[in-house]
Amino acid sequence: MPTFVNQQLAGVASQSDQKALLPLLNALADRMSSQATSTAGLVIKAGGGVLAKIGSVAFAGVANGVPVAIAAATDMPALTGTITANKFNVYCFFIDSASVVTVARGTEGATLAAVVFPPFPVGKALVGYLVVTHSSTFTGNSTALDTATTVYVSPVGAFDPTILLSA
Repeated sequence: MPTFVNQQLAGVASQSDQKALLPLLNALADRMSSQATSTAGLVIKAGGGVLAKIGSVAFAGVANGVPVAIAAATDMPALTGTITANKFNVYCFFIDSASVVTVARGTEGATLAAVVFPPFPVGKALVGYLVVTHSSTFTGNSTALDTATTVYVSPVGAFDPTILLSA
């Protein structure tokens, strides 16, 4: 039986405490109920290709408490937008409870540490992400991923770099 954050907060006597705790607990509950349970094994679709795909083993996860999967060798959505030459950015792939896969681009940075991940959509699990940098302007769905310096990341478990310990 599902456990809902608002049900758990009903035990907190103070309404103002409930209001203060709700956003934090909702964010944590969303990550716990929307996450990868196996690696996507993201790889480039083909030499000179502009798409990433699931690796040789199917991806499994949970999105908003619903089991989801993506078959091995399935193409990920096309990348959009540009990244300035010699800068870094990330492209995140998400899956929802209807098994629809989407992509979101972060905010580029002059260094990898300066990259800002996009907001993680509520109720969607992170399938994986690409870290992209290139010596000339990178254009999504046009620049080959094997000419850019691309790192393929397929985390397993609750992951959200936008939930931080402190400012």
